[in-house]
Amino acid sequence: MQPKHIAWLLFLIPLIAANGAYLIGRMEGVAYECIPYIHGCTSISRAARLGSAIFLFRGLMMPLAVFLLAFWYLHYHWLRKITGKRPFHVLISGAIGALFLVLYVDFLGTEGDFYRFMREQGIMFYFAFTALAQMFSIHWLHGARAHLDRRLSRYLNAQAVIIIIAWVIAMVQLTVKTMDLSWANNMENAAAWNISFLMSLFYCFTALMWSRTQYRWQFNMKA
Repeated sequence: MQPKHIAWLLFLIPLIAANGAYLIGRMEGVAYECIPYIHGCTSISRAARLGSAIFLFRGLMMPLAVFLLAFWYLHYHWLRKITGKRPFHVLISGAIGALFLVLYVDFLGTEGDFYRFMREQGIMFYFAFTALAQMFSIHWLHGARAHLDRRLSRYLNAQAVIIIIAWVIAMVQLTVKTMDLSWANNMENAAAWNISFLMSLFYCFTALMWSRTQYRWQFNMKA
């Protein structure tokens, strides 16, 4: 499996896991009927932990954490090759995010205040550290923009736009939540669905970058 294939899996697996879990919940009658990206009638966690949807979600998201660790390791080496520097904080942030994803998925479907707390911390830090790693990546590539061709620059611009949109959605959601509006919970759910999708798009454009630069796996990589 080449690096670009791992990046494509990171784009596809979350979409299949979250949307597939919601569709299973709808068929089993345990999920609300709506468009979660717009109406926010259910959270990703609720859609994934009710009924048999949890088996699909867990079965896909646990391997996803492993692929994430591999991705950030490979991405670190690719960035090092492109920039000529050692962006360790990209690797560290991404790895921490992947580990918190394991924590979240492990406690998904369990009951009780402690388990709910662990799920909330897991998903919060997964999003936070993964977004941080993605921003660090964009920062390092922007610094090496003179070495990127036009197509790579376009992919980089697309990643930057994706992250900006995700952060705008997050800030709007936090503002609505602090105002304690009646539809704040729906807004929070819809924001999570959309931010998850946008963060997955980051890997799509990374896959295109890796294909463009013909990045291949090398077993003799040195740290």
